[in-house]
Amino acid sequence: MAAHEQIPTLTLIERTERVLVLLAYFIELDGDVHLPLFEKFEADLAELRRQETARDRARRLLIAHSLEGGVNAIDRKNLSLSSSGGPMPYLGLPVR
Repeated sequence: MAAHEQIPTLTLIERTERVLVLLAYFIELDGDVHLPLFEKFEADLAELRRQETARDRARRLLIAHSLEGGVNAIDRKNLSLSSSGGPMPYLGLPVR
């Protein structure tokens, strides 16, 4: 990784989601021994999502799409709005 690249800071929700994926892998490898911990983190994640505001969800969605690149990438130049014709075409959507 180059010195100018930054590692994105993960939210608690994102970290909890990653823990669940890791625990799911452990459950596949080791069996049901990890199920109680998996269920605990599932409940924690549900509570975190319940407490999350709409602004938090919007920010997380935007970050996920801009970091993934490709079709999901958001290019700043494509977010301009035209007062005469509404939103300008962006994200590869066809112009009609």
